[in-house]
Amino acid sequence: MESVKTKMKITVNCLVKNEEKFVWFAINSVLDWVDEILVWDTGSTDKTLEILQEINDPKLKVVKMGAQTDSGITLLRQQMLERSNCDWLMILDGDEIWSQQALREAKGQMSKDYSILVNPVKMLIGDIYHYQEEEAGRYAIRGRVGHYNIRFVKRNIPGLHFSEDYGSEGFRDVDNQRIQDSDAKIFFMKNPYLHASHLRRSSQDSKKYKFELGRPFPRFCLGPDLPMLLVPGVKEVGVIS
Repeated sequence: MESVKTKMKITVNCLVKNEEKFVWFAINSVLDWVDEILVWDTGSTDKTLEILQEINDPKLKVVKMGAQTDSGITLLRQQMLERSNCDWLMILDGDEIWSQQALREAKGQMSKDYSILVNPVKMLIGDIYHYQEEEAGRYAIRGRVGHYNIRFVKRNIPGLHFSEDYGSEGFRDVDNQRIQDSDAKIFFMKNPYLHASHLRRSSQDSKKYKFELGRPFPRFCLGPDLPMLLVPGVKEVGVIS
């Protein structure tokens, strides 16, 4: 008799502020693959909240939290974690876009004996058609260095919590050890997600941007299942093809 696989509940934690150009894509790219999406806004002054309201789905739960300090951001992450009644936690930024291939691969590993899924990242540079070379990545985990990030964490890691202020915050365990340095079992995924951190993400965005000659995406390198449509009222969003 075939064993019945238990469905793993996935809750997304997403903090946003002024992400009008990519937040629609970010949420919709994961919507069909997860059970709940908690989006807490930390003081957007652009169309971010207006765009989120257009995504009419009961999975999406948007809360206005107001502007935060660096330590306040970490506190909010901890509060979101504590309110996430799930098997797996997914961290999503408002400028991160996922393909079906990457999400299918992640879900395929969740029923196995892993506690952490590490994802490769394509950092968009210059425009949405180019990405930063792998050599520029500096994230180090278990002997690998490059554009990597922890985006899926098993909720039952003992003492799982956030520590350090915004910019350096991360998951730690009951011994206050970074979970990637613990004995938790890690799986390195093959399929990347897109991160638009180096692009202009809002009409209210005044930060300095990286202007580099990135590497062009091969046609359909992420597959034809990553739809890019125009958000009503928001300009400067194109198509990856």
